[in-house]
Amino acid sequence: MKKKIRFGVAGLGRVGWSFHAQTLARHPDCELAAAADPVAERREETRQTFGCAVFADYGTMLQKAGLDAVVIAVPTHLHASYATRALQAGLHVILEKPMARTWKEAQAVVRLARRRKRILTVYQPHRLAAYYQHLRALVQEERIGVLVQIRAGIFHYVRRDDWQSQKRFGGGMLANYGSHYLDQMLDLAGSRIRRLFCRLARLATLGDADDAVKLVFETDNGVLGDLEINMGSALSPFRMEVYGSCGALRLEQNAWFVRRFDPNSLPPKNLDSRLASPNRQYPADTISWQEETVPVDETKAVDLYADFAEAIRTHRPPFVLPEETLRVMETLEKARRACSRLWDFRPFRP
Repeated sequence: MKKKIRFGVAGLGRVGWSFHAQTLARHPDCELAAAADPVAERREETRQTFGCAVFADYGTMLQKAGLDAVVIAVPTHLHASYATRALQAGLHVILEKPMARTWKEAQAVVRLARRRKRILTVYQPHRLAAYYQHLRALVQEERIGVLVQIRAGIFHYVRRDDWQSQKRFGGGMLANYGSHYLDQMLDLAGSRIRRLFCRLARLATLGDADDAVKLVFETDNGVLGDLEINMGSALSPFRMEVYGSCGALRLEQNAWFVRRFDPNSLPPKNLDSRLASPNRQYPADTISWQEETVPVDETKAVDLYADFAEAIRTHRPPFVLPEETLRVMETLEKARRACSRLWDFRPFRP
C-alpha cells in the first residue's frame, strides 16, 4: 500500500477551503495533515471538520507538522515568499495561480525548486479539466485540420470589491482569469508568442486593478490567440472557439460542437485570373459540412493530487510543468508592458 503524502494547506479562504482542504481530506493518495490561517474562526472550523493540526503561523506549520508538501492558497502577493519558505524547508509545493506577482519572482521560485530538487507545480484547473483535455485530443487528432486560431472569453457583470480587485495584492483580471486561459491557449498552440496587443480597462470594479482585458497574440507557428475578459458586460457571447484549416470547435455547455469538412471531398477548382467575373457572380463553394456534438469525456480530467503524489514518489515531472507556467507569467508581463494606460469606463466612481 502506498504511503499517503502529508499535505499542509496555507490559506483557508475561498479556494484553500472549498477545493484544496476538502479534496485532500478525502483523497486516497494524500492526507490533510495541517492547515495555517491567521483567522481563528477558519482554523477552528478546519480542526472540527477535518481533525487536522491547525496553525496561526505558516512558518510554525512548516517546522512542526511533519509535512511532505504544501499547497499555497494565499493572496498572490504572498506566493513567492511562501513558496520560498516551503522549498527552503525541503517541501514540495503546489502554488495557486498566478505563480507570483511578476515574472522575475516566478523565475526565482522555479530556480530554487530546481536547486532543492523539489517538485513544484501551479494549480491550473482549466488545463486539468476534462473539457480542455478533450479539446486538446480533438485538435491533436486534426479533427479540424491544422490549428489556426483560439478564441476564449469570460463575461459577467460583477463589481469586484475584494483583494483581487487591488493592485497591491497582485489583483486584476489579467492575472486572475487570464492565468487560466493563457495557460490553455499557450499549451494548445505549442509555441511561444512573437507579438501581442493588449488593452486593460476598468468597467465595474471598485478597485484600482483591471477588470476588462482584450489580448490578441500571434505565436511563432502562426496560431492566433484572442482572449477577452469582461467583468462589466451585459452579454456573454462565447466561451471558447477553436478554428482550424478544415473546421471549427465551439464549447457548448458540457460538449464540443464540431463543424468540419473533408478536404479530399472538395471538387476540383481552378484559379480564374480574368477581371470580368462570369455573370458578375461572386465565387462560391458547395461544402459538405459534417456536424456533430461531442459530449465531454469526463474521464480525461487530470487529478491534480494523484498526479502530484506520483511525481513525488517517482521523482518524475508534474503534469503542469513550472516552465510552462513561466511562459504564462512572461506573457502577463508582456501584456502589461504593451498597455499604454489603464482605461476607466466605470459609470460610477467608488
